[in-house]
Amino acid sequence: RIVQEALSNTLRHAPGASARVEIGYVLGGLGLRIVNGPVPVTALEKSTHGAGHGITGMRERVTMLDGEMTTGATDDGGYEVVVFLPVPSGEGTA
Repeated sequence: RIVQEALSNTLRHAPGASARVEIGYVLGGLGLRIVNGPVPVTALEKSTHGAGHGITGMRERVTMLDGEMTTGATDDGGYEVVVFLPVPSGEGTA
């Protein structure tokens, strides 16, 4: 859902921009990075459609999972969402 919301935000706020999703297992958890490029010069009109909860909803979900999240503009005029979600070790389970 976090990736889906981040990509929906790209469509809503930067129509026509490229987007990339990176997923990896790092330091005992799941790392996510969703980044979009800047809005193209020939950008489509921004969409007002969407009933999602945006960054607030993503942040609430990450907090509920004891994770960490940062967001912000990139140097090239795009935007990124970076998330770390801890993954419990399998130790002690039968």
